[in-house]
Amino acid sequence: MKRIITFCFVLASFSHIHSQRSADKALQYINENLSQENIYILTDKDLYLSGETLWFNAMVFRNFTISELSTNFFIELYDKNKKQILRKRFPIFNGVAQGSFQIPESLSEDIYFVRAYTPMMSNLSEDFQYIKQIPIYNPASPKKLVTDRSSSWSATAHPEGNSFIVGNQSKIAIRLHNIGIPPSQWEGYIIEKDHPEKKITTFKGLDENVGVFSLTPEKDKIYEAVITDNNGLKKSVPLPKASEKGVSLQVVSEKDNIKYKIKNTGESIPYYTVIANIGDQLVYKAKVNQLKDAFQTIPTNQLINSILQLTVFDDKENVLVSRICFVMPQKLNIATPEIKPEIISTDKRALNTLEIKPLKDIINYSVAVFDPEFKKSLQDEDLLSSLWLTGVIRSKIDRPSQYFTEKRNTEALDALLISEQWKTFDWKEIIKGNYPSIINNPSKYISYKGRVTLNAKPAPQQTLLMLVDGGRSGSEFFQVETDSNGEFFFDNMLFEKTIKITYQFNGANTALKSRTNVFINPTNTFIPLKRELPAIEGYQLVDRASDPSQPAEISKIIAAQKAKKEYDEKIITIEEVKLKAKKKDLTTELNNKLSSQLYRSMSETVFDFVNENQSAAGSQNILQWLQGRAAGLTINYENGIPTPYIRQTKANVYLDEMLTDASALNGLSADNIAMVKIIKDGAIGMSGGGSGGVLIYTKRGDTKPVTKANSLSEMVNLNFFVMEGYNTSEKYPDSDYGNSELSKISSDHRPVLYWNPNMEIDSDTPAKIDFYNNDTAKKFHFLIMGFDAEKYTPIYYEKLLP
Repeated sequence: MKRIITFCFVLASFSHIHSQRSADKALQYINENLSQENIYILTDKDLYLSGETLWFNAMVFRNFTISELSTNFFIELYDKNKKQILRKRFPIFNGVAQGSFQIPESLSEDIYFVRAYTPMMSNLSEDFQYIKQIPIYNPASPKKLVTDRSSSWSATAHPEGNSFIVGNQSKIAIRLHNIGIPPSQWEGYIIEKDHPEKKITTFKGLDENVGVFSLTPEKDKIYEAVITDNNGLKKSVPLPKASEKGVSLQVVSEKDNIKYKIKNTGESIPYYTVIANIGDQLVYKAKVNQLKDAFQTIPTNQLINSILQLTVFDDKENVLVSRICFVMPQKLNIATPEIKPEIISTDKRALNTLEIKPLKDIINYSVAVFDPEFKKSLQDEDLLSSLWLTGVIRSKIDRPSQYFTEKRNTEALDALLISEQWKTFDWKEIIKGNYPSIINNPSKYISYKGRVTLNAKPAPQQTLLMLVDGGRSGSEFFQVETDSNGEFFFDNMLFEKTIKITYQFNGANTALKSRTNVFINPTNTFIPLKRELPAIEGYQLVDRASDPSQPAEISKIIAAQKAKKEYDEKIITIEEVKLKAKKKDLTTELNNKLSSQLYRSMSETVFDFVNENQSAAGSQNILQWLQGRAAGLTINYENGIPTPYIRQTKANVYLDEMLTDASALNGLSADNIAMVKIIKDGAIGMSGGGSGGVLIYTKRGDTKPVTKANSLSEMVNLNFFVMEGYNTSEKYPDSDYGNSELSKISSDHRPVLYWNPNMEIDSDTPAKIDFYNNDTAKKFHFLIMGFDAEKYTPIYYEKLLP
């Protein structure tokens, strides 16, 4: 993975850093072997009916930027008793996973939980896996969900750096832990326990999560915070007992630097080592021989928006004090695409059109338009708060996205981080060399490990003949050789569903075959959930018989489901739509006939030369014809030969699924081409190499290639094994009221007006989106997301239109 941050070594005194390296090496080991990933998921809705399909768009982060580590995404659905309802696996391309799953129609109305993780995340603490509750409604259930309007809270006190020392002024955060609806306002004051009548200082809640004040504790005095909310609830919270001596750390995060000051009122320490890390990357190290009553400065011009941990060690590498803060909270680096509304109308079922101006070098966005009545805001969680806060701070935070809006309170964010600690790793443990074990290997895409035995013993250096069922010739033939342990590996494969592979030893006789076995297992797979699910919040179940009413929102979703069925039935009767579907089916049929399972991808673009007129006869080279026809594909000339590049990386070229050189296409007439495919992400075929490619299929009859037929004819009485591929994702349904018949459906209460998690953008041409309003929306909740990996910058646009 490319480093996201330039290392910054700064001296806080006039000496050089000496031999203390174990903390550095421990952090480097974590970075290279056990790097923590985090997940953000946007679902198409916040609540569902049983039997509906849930669509999602997920981003995987690492060290506060998009992750290039994992390529497999696991998502699961649980009931409140931790019974697994379903599980799916989808590929990750450039840190993004998209997919869907159908919620079983048999589910009772209740709260369920979505869990998501990558193979690497399954090796580390489950606290950092994605787990979120979702309400699922079923009008046929005997019990129904109702909103729980109760409110309660507790509070805790947190001195800065967890140091509360007699005679030292300390900044102290009061953290509210809300259950249910948080108070809209709260305030408090500090007392000395023996003199409760005297208020030492007062404070107000900066938001529903935290408040802050400063206090200089005196010897042998016990302090308490007395807190009252707007509902009249009053509670006392003890402050930690002040230590007579110790080390304290003050931190101030400014626009251009982070300042810190260390103070020691205890025993003398020969020298201190100060280390700052962002995620598992070291960004600053200094040796301090002599403490001064002045702030030291860490420049932030080479850092990114993120949470930074600053840790002070003694000369024996014991942690003395640590503090986390946000880097440049006053200056958030967010890329925002320019939106140009062409037609905006909130009339019933009106057509709306917008243009999205492309950002430089960004080739795809996730775009969605919601009816705000259903998805009023993303303030509970959004891309920015997940990337910069809740991905690494796992305690409950109410409305975390408020800390990254234009009207954000940077003091509140800093106070919140004073009340938290870094938990993705423990310095003491990793310096000792106590690391988690790798159970789930983060190998690329679908990967399997095979073991061959002969007479129940490993069979080293043996050649197996294998074939994959399906494809233009009925199978794909290849050879595999076992290593010295009798093992072989398949990795970096992309295919959907299940494939069957038959095999035999090369030249094996019948007696030998009967004594051989092949055992195969995925190198990464689903891992059972060990931790308990979070407590349900905001809902409770009651008997439906006592109150058969249901929320208006649910009634509209039920109506939307019925209208969709009516819409789908009308589509079937429209001849032009039937013809369009038939044309699409012909292309799908051609693709299925010509391409093998291992040469297909969810990200492929298909050009059909058999059923469609592609106007390619005038092109001297098929690669020249492709120029400008597929987003992300460019054709460069190398020594006069057209050469394909996908997202600035040279792409492989395949002719009839055989890897070839681009020069081999010179002289290939378009009249002889049946189909061209562009696969933009992942490996192709069994080789496990490459990152996408251009595949050209020539026109042929049904006769199998002689070389394969001759080899396969010798393979008889074959054994077989199967490999599980990725789950398929449903296409998101859209509505087209341009046809008069479709406009006659009785009602339209669609909560999602537009959903495209992978809109490809041409760098020179604005992208255009069209969507139709439903029957009631008077505003549109417009959302664009993405990530600029080169600049480590999130792309985010959220606005109500008009």
